[in-house]
Amino acid sequence: MLGIDSKTARITWTVFLVLLLIDLAWMARTTLFVFTIALLLTYLVHPLVELAKKVLPPKWPASVAPALVYAAGLVIAIGAALVIGTQVAAEASQLAGRLPELLRQRDHMLENYLPAILRPYQDQIASALSGQLETGKEMLLPALSAVGKGLLSQLSSLLYVVLIPILAFLIELGLGDIRGAVVALFTRDDHQQLAHNIVGDVDVLLGLYMRAVFLLALATFTSHMLVFGLAGVPYAVLLAGVCGLLEFVPVVGPLSGMVIVTLVAAFSGYPHVGGLIVFFLLYRLFQDYVLQPYLYSAGIEMHPLLVLFGVLAGEQVGGITGMFLSVPLLAIFRVIYRRSFGAREI
Repeated sequence: MLGIDSKTARITWTVFLVLLLIDLAWMARTTLFVFTIALLLTYLVHPLVELAKKVLPPKWPASVAPALVYAAGLVIAIGAALVIGTQVAAEASQLAGRLPELLRQRDHMLENYLPAILRPYQDQIASALSGQLETGKEMLLPALSAVGKGLLSQLSSLLYVVLIPILAFLIELGLGDIRGAVVALFTRDDHQQLAHNIVGDVDVLLGLYMRAVFLLALATFTSHMLVFGLAGVPYAVLLAGVCGLLEFVPVVGPLSGMVIVTLVAAFSGYPHVGGLIVFFLLYRLFQDYVLQPYLYSAGIEMHPLLVLFGVLAGEQVGGITGMFLSVPLLAIFRVIYRRSFGAREI
């Protein structure tokens, strides 16, 4: 009819729907990101919920255990914000006030820290550094000022801080139903079994990944805060917090943290920048070859080149958000591929 092939029309319609869904997802990316963070928070807290269910009396309602766990987590988070957040805000405010002055000390820093082998290129390095510092100042000043004034004073930030734990709690209550709904999307028994296996693997993977990343970030923040404090590094708590947060961004995040801390210390006149660099190198060796393999255990191993590709591609697609989500998404795709490929082989 009218020269339109029905098969071609179905394919065209399917492609159109897929593109439409992608476009809608992109327009709603902020909302999807909030729900994704809530889902990852659910997997982070889920083992504690399961432990609480084993400890509490069996007759109690199923919602009591997650309610107690999330209430305890909220109390701990508020306490940490009051104890540590106050110091971070004070140091951020101080650094924001001194940043323009520190950036003007470019030539003095190069004279003190530039190796002799690079002295002939000092003018070129100074020119390149000026451009980077001006860009950094445009980005850092608003961020530091916001932290110094207290991010929770901003309505949008407060909304997300409150909304994400609530969503995570609701997801925890319906986690079993969500798993069942995903499996029920398929009608054939073999497809349902495959979906069941994939969902089970993804459950284990996301739980393992979130717990590992959280513990790595906590270990980084704690160790850096202690070392920076004992060594007299300026803005110790703030810089340790930056390094801890950047642990959530694979590969690029820890390197960026090292660069930020080194530059801030150098511009602030800290006399032991070399010792600071040695500490960073030793800590990275310990984390990359001891702590990280122990926490990751088995299940999310990926080639470093694949991780780096995912991080860089994620940055181009979604900025910091894309970098953070790149590794878990790659790991999920890897699970789907391996399960599907294994199923076809059988």
